Amino acid sequence: MSPTLNIRYPADLPITARREEIVAAIRQHQVVILAGETGSGKTTQLPKMCLEALPEARGKIGCTQPRRVAAMSVSKRVAEELNVPWGGLVGCKMRFADDTSRDTRVKFMTDGILLAEIQSDPMLRGYSVLILDEAHERSLNIDFLLGYLVGLLKKRPDLKLLVTSATIDTEAFSKAFGNAPIIEVSGRLYPVEIRYKPFEEEDEDMGVIDAAVAAVEDALIESNDGDILVFMPTERDIRDARDLIEGRIGNGYEVLPLFGRMASAEQQRIFAPGRKRRVVIATNVAETSITIPRIRYVIDSGLARVSRYNARTRTKRLPVEAVSQSSANQRAGRAGRVQDGVCIRLFSQEDYLKRERFTMPEIQRANLAEVILRMKAFKLGDIESFPFINPPTQAAVRGGYELLRELGSLSDTHELTSLGHELAKLPLDPTLGRMLLQAREERVLPEMLVIAAGLSIPDPRERPEEKKEQANAAHKAFAAPDSDFMTLWKIWSASPEPGQRSRNALGKFCKSGFLSFTRMTEWRDIWKQLTETFDRDLRESAAAGELKTNLSVEDRIHRCILAGQLSHIALKEGKNIYKAGGNREVMLFPGSNLYERREKNAPHAKPGQQEKSKQPAWIVAGEIVHTSQLFARTVAKIQPDWIAELGAHLVQYKYSEPQWHAKAGRVLVTQRTLLHGLEVKRQSIDFGKVDAVAATDLFIRGALIDNRDTPITLRFYKHNHTVREKIETMLTRVRDNRVYAIDERLFTFYQRHLSGANISSIHDLNKFVNERAAEQPSFLCVTEEELTRGEDFACDPKLFPDQVSVGNSVLPVTYQYRPGEEDDGVTVRVPMQIAAHLTSAQVQWMVPGLREEIATVLMRALPRALRRSFMPIEAKAREVAHEFDPGTGDFFATFASHLTRRYGIDVKPEDWPPNSLPGHLHPRVEVLDQKKNTLMVGRDLSEIQKTVKKRDVKSDAWEKTVARVERHALKAWSFGDLPESLVVEHVAGVEVRGWFGLAAREHEVDVRLYRTREEAARVSVGGVRKLAEIALGKDLVWLMKELRMLNIPGSGSANLTKQLPVSFHAALSQMHVGGSSSAGATSAPVAKNSSPADQMQRSAYEHILAHALRLDPVFPLTEKRFLALCDTVRRELPALTHRVKSLVTQVQEQKGKLLTLSKRYPGLEKDVQRLVPPDVLAVTPHAQLTHLARYLKAIQVRNDRWIANAAKDDAKADLIADFAFDAWPTHVPKSQHETYRWMLEEFRVQVFAPELGTAQPVSEKRLEAMLG
Repeated sequence: MSPTLNIRYPADLPITARREEIVAAIRQHQVVILAGETGSGKTTQLPKMCLEALPEARGKIGCTQPRRVAAMSVSKRVAEELNVPWGGLVGCKMRFADDTSRDTRVKFMTDGILLAEIQSDPMLRGYSVLILDEAHERSLNIDFLLGYLVGLLKKRPDLKLLVTSATIDTEAFSKAFGNAPIIEVSGRLYPVEIRYKPFEEEDEDMGVIDAAVAAVEDALIESNDGDILVFMPTERDIRDARDLIEGRIGNGYEVLPLFGRMASAEQQRIFAPGRKRRVVIATNVAETSITIPRIRYVIDSGLARVSRYNARTRTKRLPVEAVSQSSANQRAGRAGRVQDGVCIRLFSQEDYLKRERFTMPEIQRANLAEVILRMKAFKLGDIESFPFINPPTQAAVRGGYELLRELGSLSDTHELTSLGHELAKLPLDPTLGRMLLQAREERVLPEMLVIAAGLSIPDPRERPEEKKEQANAAHKAFAAPDSDFMTLWKIWSASPEPGQRSRNALGKFCKSGFLSFTRMTEWRDIWKQLTETFDRDLRESAAAGELKTNLSVEDRIHRCILAGQLSHIALKEGKNIYKAGGNREVMLFPGSNLYERREKNAPHAKPGQQEKSKQPAWIVAGEIVHTSQLFARTVAKIQPDWIAELGAHLVQYKYSEPQWHAKAGRVLVTQRTLLHGLEVKRQSIDFGKVDAVAATDLFIRGALIDNRDTPITLRFYKHNHTVREKIETMLTRVRDNRVYAIDERLFTFYQRHLSGANISSIHDLNKFVNERAAEQPSFLCVTEEELTRGEDFACDPKLFPDQVSVGNSVLPVTYQYRPGEEDDGVTVRVPMQIAAHLTSAQVQWMVPGLREEIATVLMRALPRALRRSFMPIEAKAREVAHEFDPGTGDFFATFASHLTRRYGIDVKPEDWPPNSLPGHLHPRVEVLDQKKNTLMVGRDLSEIQKTVKKRDVKSDAWEKTVARVERHALKAWSFGDLPESLVVEHVAGVEVRGWFGLAAREHEVDVRLYRTREEAARVSVGGVRKLAEIALGKDLVWLMKELRMLNIPGSGSANLTKQLPVSFHAALSQMHVGGSSSAGATSAPVAKNSSPADQMQRSAYEHILAHALRLDPVFPLTEKRFLALCDTVRRELPALTHRVKSLVTQVQEQKGKLLTLSKRYPGLEKDVQRLVPPDVLAVTPHAQLTHLARYLKAIQVRNDRWIANAAKDDAKADLIADFAFDAWPTHVPKSQHETYRWMLEEFRVQVFAPELGTAQPVSEKRLEAMLG
């Protein structure tokens, strides 16, 4: 110690009384833990005690502070107390400012400076003593330094360490440093009275504000001296509280806000109190980092906004949480500095005692990527084994590794990559560093240095409360429409050039632009440091010149940002709503340039129509933060192709729909490129690169077998096609299912010869075959023996001719063996002129090879009494096939007549039921026009001939009539009464009529003319409904609101077996109803991503309208009937709505009760599901809806009786099974399906619960008649 150094200690500081004990502890122990409350004097006096305790120490006394302001102010205070020049014996070093010299013994610095020095001096040889102040804040830097020093102290026994804090978990720190001694120093100069005054939490947001304002009023009334410090959690709370207080206490007091984002000039007002008594409303920034003079009262809301990082979702949350006991004590300590203090806590003592003792360390709630990167670079081992006081969670560690891997700085084995080594050298967050490294490649490094430096500081824009509108107007000049990042560039570009003389100019610029001078200065300092770091890269980039690319500078800047924020991409889903990775929905932050606000007096979008938006499809966000909801902040427009390129090491590829693509001449597969679950690219690629074996198989199947006109010129292809067609022709005509075996044998042949060749395109095939053709000219040529494998596939061509004679014409005939397909069987191609004169006898009996089978099938189809007379049928069929000549009449009439004559058995055409002949025995007729184009095709000759007659009319009468009578774009019934039909023209004495109908379009209706009454009636159902919807617009708006008002959120996920519906919407929710409009009707579509509640409302809405808005019967289409319909709907709609709601609720209650029965007959659940499926309103006509309750009651009755006598129930079930088999729809005409379905339900009631009665006559005979 210098002999001239005069060390004195202020007598009024509590720590002075413990000086001798502390000095002795410093001399005797390597580590001393000092716990002292705010105001104890530990920060300013401990460095002097170290000078006194260790006068001969060679190294410096290093004192770390978490904040620059504290480091600067404390260092000057200590120099003043030691009466030495600042910057000499006592100095200070911070980022961009080093005010130390060779003579400096006491060096104050931020904890980040000491961390940086570890990189160049791992042993910290320049220090004899280290003082870690404010350790209670437990920042990342503090925890890392503590963990590092645990190991370093073992290597340097000469190094002393003092850990100080206002409130600290002293036992944990002592234990971490080998049970180091703990010295506690009182901090309060005056006692502080703690009062608990909890508020009602019914309205917590306003409750805490009102309670704080009331407490302020009480404090002002209670005492005439001392200022008041109010702790509130957020800036918004501060503003609301300030407005309330100013409105109540008048102008005699000064009300000041205090929060981190305030302009520095406004913050300085806090430290210069005037004559007026003050109320300071602050966030937790006032807990420890600064000391506010003249405070006597502290009003503590007990809340604070805390930053938390979710490693899994890469999301930063800023929730408002209850503060810990230590923070509450810190706040209370602010009151006892000038006189006896009072702390009013707006929560109960019981609540206080339940809170955590200490605030969670930042390392347990922060992004660990930078910590891991630094540890890797400093070779400090793995973070998992690092001796942190409170180790981070495994999830946080894993998240840090994943982020570094995403940035390309770590390999899959967690080793630093070359890019990782570069990132570790940069004085930046790794994500910002990655952006700068990408900027080198994109040749936009100068621009990105500015933006990266800007992202390193808080937003420089300021919005003073009293000049908010002026500030917003000034900031608009910097706005960039597609990018918040470019706003930073605009601010920088508009500011004065950095230089020695630019300080005054910068000040004027900041004042006029409402920018923080302090933050702008810090921005320039960081930019200067980064520019020096990248000096060499900047020179090389300038020498290399412009990059040859089609991308703009702005696009390249955004690619750089994307490289560092690949986890923060998002896809647009709606106005201001985007979908981020992990299926998260994020909203654009309202302060973003890309946020779209509704223009005043702008029209609302119509139902089902999206609002026009200029927002980009894809964005990248600087951060995703959870406050009141999940917000994407600082965003920019990007292209999805950039994501696929820059995130190539992270993307997942999913493949689907591999198929042969004839136009491309290769097998293609759809490749979906996904990053964090978002599809960023979809394209078709060569499947051979994905799965060569499967691609070869698909090529064989698609190009060589299924597709017979593939443009392949190789010899084998034509040869194999000829051989295959010869064999298939024979098998198809005799309907031999071995035809399928030919395809498989040919596939096996190709597969064997192309194995391992990886053929997925015609190009691959040509190359492969041509390489072998010189040595093997017959390579890939198949033989008949290889396909038939010695089996006899021959058939008599006379029995299955390629053409048949009909009258004076010869008609071509083709054969297909495709059971179940429309073109299965025989097809005869007929010119239109001849089609009108064909007879069923000519067509049905034209193929000799099918005659015996036709005769057999028809004899077996006769009623049993007749069928017995033809036994044995096979012999009779052979005789008929040889003898019968149907002539040119009706086939069934002549066939019946022949059987009667030949065998003496009276057979009539009506003895055969409809569709007695299967499709393949009933020839198809394909009608051709003069150009041999197919006009129509079918198996019903009479229907074909009717159509041919209509098409044969060669006049323009129809077109002229249509132009005369049709009307379009109608929005009301303004066309009077429509006749049912009119005569278009007469042809050969026969009337050609047209039928009027109403065709619905999206928002209007057309009067159209149709060729058949059936088509006009079918279409008009939707047209009438559309006109009714337009006429009843207000009533339908009421209906939708009525359905919406009754919604019960969350009921859709209810467990039906545990929760019964309490309302109509609860019932709908449990059904998960999906709406479907009635035939021909139109309605606003349900949005693809609409909520279950919206879908429920739409389903009920559609059901009600489908029932109500219809004319029955459809014709006649008169205005009187339509107006009557509208009047009826207006009058009965409320009752109908109520009835539907009641019925659905009742049905769902019954369903829930049935499914909760402890004993249930087998199949009960299936029966319930049949009656009440998820889409019950869509599949149940309104007329049947009222019967569902009775059907469900019948199930209940059946179950009760099954419990009493299961055997009797089985017998009844067998009776039902005769009619309720799965294939009944194939036995009942389609037009009768609904009738049969509900008759079957009534039959169930009659069998299992006859006492309930039926709504219609029902019996086994009636059901058998419908089954045929």
